[in-house]
Amino acid sequence: MSVFTGIAADFVKAAKKFKSILLTAAADAPKVMGKVAADAPEVEALIALAFPGASAIESTSLAVLEAIATAVEGAGTAAGANGLTVSLDQAVIADVKAILPTLQKLIKAA
Repeated sequence: MSVFTGIAADFVKAAKKFKSILLTAAADAPKVMGKVAADAPEVEALIALAFPGASAIESTSLAVLEAIATAVEGAGTAAGANGLTVSLDQAVIADVKAILPTLQKLIKAA
């Protein structure tokens, strides 16, 4: 047996084991997701204690990213060629202003 054949055989064996693990995890996913959903309020509370403002930063970041992604998608290839101006509504701007002090503290602490 050549070295390559041995390596290939080991790779196939590892891939089959990995596939088995993934299939087991996929089968357990609905149970795990139910537990995660049930524990979500406690997890969010712990995160809020450890990282005050994290929830607001997360939701605002997602709103801004969604606005940018929507604008880029709508502009198509023109976005890459000419740059892109993105408009944010008043609510998103207010949310960004609200999280700025927390973000600035985190940046200074880092």
